[in-house]
Amino acid sequence: MPPKSSKSTANKTGRKDADKALGLNLAQLQNLIKRDAASYVDEFRQQTRHWAAQLGVVGLGGAAGGEHDKLAELIGFLAQTAACFPKEPAAAAFPDQLVALLQASAQTLKPDLRRAMVQALILLRNKDGVPITRCVFLLDTHTHRTMPLFFSLFRIHDKDLRKLLHSHIVTDVKNANIKAKNNKLNKTLQNFMYTMLKDDHEIAARKSLEVMIELYTKNIWNDAKTVNVVAEACFSPHPKIASTAVHFFLGTHEDKKKEEDEEEEPDIDAIRHRIQINTKKKSKSSAVDKALASIKRKQRAKERAEVFNFSALHLIHSPQDFTDKLFARLKQITANSSSFRYDLRLAFINLISRLIGIHRLINLPFYTYLTPYLTPHQRQVPKLLAYMAQSSHDLVPPDTMQPVVQQIADKFIWSNSSTEVVVAGLNGIREVCQRCPLAMGEELLGSLIDDYKNHRDKGSMMAVRALLSLYREINPHILKKKHRGKGASMNLEKIEAPSYGSVNVTDMIDGADLLMDEQENEGKEEDPGDGWDGWEIDSDAEMDEDEEEEEEDNEKAKKRKANAKAIIERKLMEKEARKNLEKQLEASPAKKLKVMQSLTEKILTDEDFAKMRELAANRKAEFMSGTKRSRVAELMDEDDEENGEADVIDPRRITSGVKRKSTYAERSTTNREKQKKTKSFQMIAHKRSVVGKAKRSLREKQKVMRQHIVKQKKKGF
Repeated sequence: MPPKSSKSTANKTGRKDADKALGLNLAQLQNLIKRDAASYVDEFRQQTRHWAAQLGVVGLGGAAGGEHDKLAELIGFLAQTAACFPKEPAAAAFPDQLVALLQASAQTLKPDLRRAMVQALILLRNKDGVPITRCVFLLDTHTHRTMPLFFSLFRIHDKDLRKLLHSHIVTDVKNANIKAKNNKLNKTLQNFMYTMLKDDHEIAARKSLEVMIELYTKNIWNDAKTVNVVAEACFSPHPKIASTAVHFFLGTHEDKKKEEDEEEEPDIDAIRHRIQINTKKKSKSSAVDKALASIKRKQRAKERAEVFNFSALHLIHSPQDFTDKLFARLKQITANSSSFRYDLRLAFINLISRLIGIHRLINLPFYTYLTPYLTPHQRQVPKLLAYMAQSSHDLVPPDTMQPVVQQIADKFIWSNSSTEVVVAGLNGIREVCQRCPLAMGEELLGSLIDDYKNHRDKGSMMAVRALLSLYREINPHILKKKHRGKGASMNLEKIEAPSYGSVNVTDMIDGADLLMDEQENEGKEEDPGDGWDGWEIDSDAEMDEDEEEEEEDNEKAKKRKANAKAIIERKLMEKEARKNLEKQLEASPAKKLKVMQSLTEKILTDEDFAKMRELAANRKAEFMSGTKRSRVAELMDEDDEENGEADVIDPRRITSGVKRKSTYAERSTTNREKQKKTKSFQMIAHKRSVVGKAKRSLREKQKVMRQHIVKQKKKGF
């Protein structure tokens, strides 16, 4: 039996070994500290002394590869447990030490260690251990200027680190403004990011721009200052930065982001079918639940109401100056085409044309610049035609727009051109003339209509008839008498020819008078009944039943005819009286005054506005009797589509009317498919494959059926 002194020595040695093992196992120590921090103060101080010793070694760059992993683990431990010891000086100094080390040696640190330090700072920031301005900015007392920390790390060639910093900055600013707008913080960050956009390092400037754009799309920084800061990035010498800013104003960056974020939805039917076949159903049933949950989550996200973001193009301080600078930049990059790709130059043209169309600006050299590119052999010419139409409006002088229309007609619309080229040219001319009616000359319009109104090609015929319908509505005076149509000829005196600079001012909502008349008629409308008013019950009991029935039937038929005739006559009289009253009140302001008074006393709903648009379209269709009644609904649909973005033209509208199969699979078919469609059974009845199927044994049929079932299972059906 050993002595007691040896027992106590063994217990002390075991406790020391346990403490040593606990110091080495940081995950276990972290768990214990979070449960009871007061009992493990000494162990925490021991780890802070170890961090202080390693800090000097890392600053000198003398740590080995294995030591970096241990140091990263130690940094994560201190970031997790520093909040448990707020009175410890080492815990309070830990964030400043991390910031100083990253600022001094970020470029030379190992990627894993650098990422661990950034994650530690993010963790401390999420726990409010570090102010947001401390993470994003660091005040340098030697140079007395603000120096970026997280944004300076964008300069490092580490894609994962840049992605981590980008997501954290956006989330942190979003959380800072979640309760209320933090205007002081937003102003500081916006001023700093404005300086970052002028940074010499392209990646840092581009990532700062992406942060601002994402904060705008998330409706956090949706003010004019953010938009104008992004507008300055359009003039950056770096193509990627300029492309990001231009696509932000065009709205195409959201489409690209949606395409990147889209994931293929799981096939629920295929998963359920595999569960029925496989033996292990418990492990597969969870897959169905997860797939259903993901589909429901995506459906809720689609149905969630979106926050409306006012268009960034309307928040620019001076659209005319911005457009002039953009056009000067476009001419500069056109002269030096090696640095900017053709797609980026198209984006510049699209942005300039959209600004001109929305704000109705005057930039005459832009049309001269774009006109030489309107040729059929030009790459992506439908987009150029759409951009030319976007930039045209009624304030552009006709002397500027007529050469554009003449150029399109000369290059696209002639006998040797293909159908696609002619249709694109006619549609482009129609889009330009719809916004600038004076751009079309009388001789050119008559020549186009004479050549293609009854053309054998349907696409060209429909395109020129759409152009004819447009001018029947807006300016039938320049049409020949045979082309005006019945409605335009009858109402030629009422239709005023458009003149340059004229403005049509409306003093009443279009269709409001028709809505009021319809509501009044509905209130006065009486129920004609079932045709039995005024009848008397015959109570003659002496008449036979058969005679009574015959007599009642005859009298009923007479009464029905009389009532129907009276109803028709009454409706015709009301219709004529209404037309006469409208003609009497049309020239006098009494009707308009009555309508305006009723509108001020009533709140119109969405249904009322939809009804007014429908009634106005019907009246317009009746006025221009060349339009069929069945087309009224189509005209309404087109009008509703254009209400949202009337100034933006889809290039597909330029090529509408051209029917062409796009894929090779749609154009060609195999001989076997042709055989199934064209040949009758008598022509293939003697073939070996057909005869063999009829003479197969039961065993062969079962074998073929099993192969078919296996094949269908592999497909997932």
